[in-house]
Amino acid sequence: MIKIQTMADVHALEADEHLPPFYVEEVKSQFLIWYEAENEGESLDKFSLPSYSCIYHFDKEDMKVLIDRMNALEFVDVEKTDGKKYFRIGLMQDHQMSIIYFLEGTLPRKTERWLES
Repeated sequence: MIKIQTMADVHALEADEHLPPFYVEEVKSQFLIWYEAENEGESLDKFSLPSYSCIYHFDKEDMKVLIDRMNALEFVDVEKTDGKKYFRIGLMQDHQMSIIYFLEGTLPRKTERWLES
């Protein structure tokens, strides 16, 4: 799991050669939306999302974290770009939203089909 709270975290995600560019751009766009909504005059490089409400990139090893938080699911978006599917899941905990992103094939197919329904 990669926790994305700062623009430096977004840049680290961009450096990961295993992630498709469209996917990283989606995560970056979400970060910029929250920056525009939440910043209090700080520059983009100084801005940080709070630890209780941030963006995550999940890998296969993170499935248990998602399953443990199924009761906090607020929404599931499934998008397809360049023939590749990704998931965007909103989790609401203590009235704070976090968003989890992961690529198709990260979770077992049965779980991904369930999320799509």
